[in-house]
Amino acid sequence: MGKQYKVLKITNLWSTEKLRKEAEDTLNKASKEGWEIISVAFGTSSSSGMSTAMITIAK
Repeated sequence: MGKQYKVLKITNLWSTEKLRKEAEDTLNKASKEGWEIISVAFGTSSSSGMSTAMITIAK
C-alpha cells in the first residue's frame, strides 16, 4: 500500500500571527500522530485578503 496524503487548509481573516501559531500547532499535532510533513505554504486570497496556510502531510 502506498502513502496516504492529506492536504490541510487553515485560514484566518484577521491575523497572520494567529494563522502562523495555528499552523505550527497543526504541524506539531500531525507529527506526534506519525504524519510526515511534506510541505507548508502560506498565501493570501486577493479577493478577500484572507491569509491561508496549506499543509501537505503523508503517512
